[in-house]
Amino acid sequence: MTKKNLIIVIILLSIIDLMAAAWYMSRRIEAGQSSDLFAQRDSSEVVVEADTVVTTFQEDLFDEVQHNTYYFKSNSPAISGDNSSYYTSIKHVKVRWPLKVNGNSELDELNKELITKAFGNTQSQMKDARYVFLNTPAFNKPIGDDYKKLSSAPTIVPVYGNVTQVLVYPYMTSNRLLVMEIDKIEYNGSTHSEDNVYVHYDRQLQRVMSRLDILPADRDKENKLVRVINDKIDDLNKNRADGNKLQHAINVPSEVCCSKDGIIFQYKQGSLASTPVEVKIGYDKLENFLTADFLQLVQNNDDYKLFNDGIKAEPINATVGQPSATRATSVTDKKSHYGKSKSSYRKRGYVKPRYKSRRRYSGARHRSGYHSRAARRR
Repeated sequence: MTKKNLIIVIILLSIIDLMAAAWYMSRRIEAGQSSDLFAQRDSSEVVVEADTVVTTFQEDLFDEVQHNTYYFKSNSPAISGDNSSYYTSIKHVKVRWPLKVNGNSELDELNKELITKAFGNTQSQMKDARYVFLNTPAFNKPIGDDYKKLSSAPTIVPVYGNVTQVLVYPYMTSNRLLVMEIDKIEYNGSTHSEDNVYVHYDRQLQRVMSRLDILPADRDKENKLVRVINDKIDDLNKNRADGNKLQHAINVPSEVCCSKDGIIFQYKQGSLASTPVEVKIGYDKLENFLTADFLQLVQNNDDYKLFNDGIKAEPINATVGQPSATRATSVTDKKSHYGKSKSSYRKRGYVKPRYKSRRRYSGARHRSGYHSRAARRR
């Protein structure tokens, strides 16, 4: 190729490049994007835009408190001729169910978790799950199908009577977190037991939070956390009588309750004492043990609210003013038998449950074996 031909080719390529650039600019102008092609946005501008994004939070909506009770009795006494030896079962369910969380009424994941933990079945609707639970009596001895449903409450007699209760209600809410509490309470004819479980729900992301979303599965961190819990137990034991010392924890319990300023570790009966015990550790001492996501949630949370709806467990022999076996009533329409004199219990044949008062935020305390703490922890 001659020098003259080479110059001609270079000129033609330059013309083609200029025409392509002109066409590209005309297309950007038509699309309304006429800013400088090589201009870059300042990073501070992006930060300012992010800071101006406002997340709104709406108040949660819950159903009215509902109380359903079913009564059952064996068809024949355990001891022939002894009318007090009929096996009996009373099942109570009290719920204040969430209807809308932060403006969202599509709560399939939350409903499923609450149903599983409260009633132990796989029904998709709360009413169906509640019915399946209530319609299954809990006798102290297997009797097969040899029982009948009653329309009024039977007298609960030691050894032969059983009272099983499930209470579901909101414990705490904040901008980021809804905590639902589930109390399972049982009198099995001789002793009382209570088990408390919690469901944590991220109100912003609309998802159920598992324990692993709060505390990571890290053996080394867990061992160090046990030492923190035991340090708190040592502090609490200083103010306890010699015969009422809490034992040291050997592990981190599976059940935890996240509150406004710390996590309450739930130790079951026999773990630290003869009764269930709660040990509360502040968030300031838990920073190294929390997941990064949950730590960020705690540090960017506000507007905490503790619920105080007065939901209580029913007395063992609640024979006065009880609803029929299939009728739901509001708890607020019922009068609690707590506070009656001992003579009143004796006159009506009540078996008075053992009771120890508790304050919710003292750091650690014995859990009642029978009563719900819904109205005593605020």
